Amino acid sequence: MSECPPPVLRPNGKLYQPIKITGHAVVDEYDDVIAVLVLGTHDIEKARPLAEHSVRLWVDSGYTAVDPHLGWWRDGYQYGQRWWVDDEIRGRAGVRFEVNEAGNA
Repeated sequence: MSECPPPVLRPNGKLYQPIKITGHAVVDEYDDVIAVLVLGTHDIEKARPLAEHSVRLWVDSGYTAVDPHLGWWRDGYQYGQRWWVDDEIRGRAGVRFEVNEAGNA
């Protein structure tokens, strides 16, 4: 059994203790995967293998995960649509990777 990822400090000074690192698809209005969220860490190098694997599974082997961005996200609603909402207080630590064609990064 793997150990829990290390805690991450929130912008308000409180600690966020993740239980595990997970990958989630971010889709556009056409249900195309446009990004991958790796939640449970702010360590880009720990998040990158899961993001790359997720892109190969959900999109195509000709695509890759690029342009990592740290943030705090929670599953919520925006304009009546389900969306990953940026929330520094209740969100989970994560790295968002954009999906791009390999070689066009």
